[in-house]
Amino acid sequence: MNYTWLYIFLLLMAGNIALQFVPFFLYVEAVIVINLAVLAASYFVFRRDYFSDLRANMLFMTGLTAINILTDLGIMSYIMSWIAFGALFVWSMAGGGRSR
Repeated sequence: MNYTWLYIFLLLMAGNIALQFVPFFLYVEAVIVINLAVLAASYFVFRRDYFSDLRANMLFMTGLTAINILTDLGIMSYIMSWIAFGALFVWSMAGGGRSR
């Protein structure tokens, strides 16, 4: 059985838990650094899985990371982030980003 998305979910959870321990005066830098570190770690997890499409999964994770950064910094409201996530999810399920 393939545990790739379970590892990605655990990476996302660990990143959000790490953000809870950051002091307020370093919060903006920590949001960007931690989310980009999660994105980089997810690249290595996806690269290890030979049966998944690396390009499509990384496009999805990049969109998810952008939504997460914008929401954590207060630029995007939570309702808008759910709408953006829904659009990203529908785009991904419709075949967006898949190599032919």
